[in-house]
Amino acid sequence: MEYDCIVIGAGVAGLTAALELACSGRKVLVVEKLACPGGFATSFTRKGFNFESSLHCVDALSRGGEIRDFLEDYGIDKKISLIELNDFGRVIYPEHDFIADFNKENFIGYLKNSFPGEKEGISRLFREMDKFYGQFDGFCGSKIPELLKLLLSPFIYNRIIKASLVNTEQFISRFIKDEKCRAIITDIWRFVGLPPERLSAFYFLVLFRGYYCNSTAFVKGGFKELFKAMVEKIEEQGSKVMFGTCVKEIITKNKAVKGVKTDKGENFDARVVISNANAIDTLAVMLDDQKIKHKYEAGLMRMEKSISAFQLYLGLKCPARSVGMTHARMSINPGYSHSDNFGYSLKGDMDKSILEIADHSQIDASLVPEGKGSLMIMTYDNYSRWDSLPKEEYLKLKQETADQLIRRAEVYLPGLSSQIEIMEIATPLTMQRYGSSPEGAIYGFAETVQQSSMSRLAQDTQIKGLFLAGAWTRPGPGFHGCFVSGRDAAELVMRFLK
Repeated sequence: MEYDCIVIGAGVAGLTAALELACSGRKVLVVEKLACPGGFATSFTRKGFNFESSLHCVDALSRGGEIRDFLEDYGIDKKISLIELNDFGRVIYPEHDFIADFNKENFIGYLKNSFPGEKEGISRLFREMDKFYGQFDGFCGSKIPELLKLLLSPFIYNRIIKASLVNTEQFISRFIKDEKCRAIITDIWRFVGLPPERLSAFYFLVLFRGYYCNSTAFVKGGFKELFKAMVEKIEEQGSKVMFGTCVKEIITKNKAVKGVKTDKGENFDARVVISNANAIDTLAVMLDDQKIKHKYEAGLMRMEKSISAFQLYLGLKCPARSVGMTHARMSINPGYSHSDNFGYSLKGDMDKSILEIADHSQIDASLVPEGKGSLMIMTYDNYSRWDSLPKEEYLKLKQETADQLIRRAEVYLPGLSSQIEIMEIATPLTMQRYGSSPEGAIYGFAETVQQSSMSRLAQDTQIKGLFLAGAWTRPGPGFHGCFVSGRDAAELVMRFLK
């Protein structure tokens, strides 16, 4: 059977691209190897407890946000209910404990009260950030051709270029001298998995505005309800979504896409393929063009992958508020050096690594049995700590690490361990297996200066009709980044098919 476009993978980017193309009258086939959509952002159920695999909330999902507008344009908002969040959560440092509430002015006020010697620098920093956002919005909203936009960038988008050339620490330290103040401002690094000394200032600024300046929302019933609604809409348009099927080969002829072959031996023809699978498997494994495949492989192997994670999913006998979880999110920092904090994870020092705790059932009580609660506890972890362990050692380390994180969380949530009813544990090997992500990289390629902005892997490829979407390519990781990537991929496909 022939399609206009085949989408490999039903993650955020793949579903976004497929939905836009299907609603534009294109015949689309989505092929997903798992039994459900969502990729790293999927949900799962254990004994009546519904767990989000990764998400706490999504920026641009509140009223007026880019993702919210997209869902309304295609009628997805009629199929789901959204819960607006009151705040982003509680942020904890050794001498600081505050609530991030989506209000930039409140955050600036907290910083100036806490660091009076930095008042002028804080004002200058946020003025500079506002100028960056003005240029960024102008660039994104401009209707002039892409090539002309790029040529004009040094003259009218110079702040975007400057931010793309430095890391976050270099950008912030121009204005702020106090290390503790810089640490609190750059706390959002944990949502992209790279410390400020290495994180692209461009992507930090984009991420910062999404969570510290704009409100966010959660999907009632869990994000699986959003993905379910997107799949329904795609199929209502006459397109198709296949689960439990893996694409083994991208078929080409004369450096142009012809279709795909699945693990079940089925061949599907199409002029275009969008791969929401990881870029390494797409370009260095699935391609049938050996010459191009080997050329890509050499370049991709030199690129730095992001870090992985260790995650605990706890079903509780009582609401997490009962043990002190006062907000839906809690970020715990052992110190003010994020480079050190990141290093603890690389070394496997789980007594000092950062902790991220999310209470989804506090946002939506329907996720758990009545009178009960849930928590997700997450820290970054190094794939190399796990990949060569014999099974018995793997299981032992898995439980020991879980116990470590629970003990640390219990400092802030007294009595937590006595309230645990069920527990699921995910290691970097879990991320690799279920997320089909090399080395369990949860953010694709690391968002370094050298791998960010226009230096990030392009969405078009050397194969005519083959496009990439998702965290491994432009613009970058995160739900919002993958959403934008999916929309951009759909636009490239529409132009190509015309």
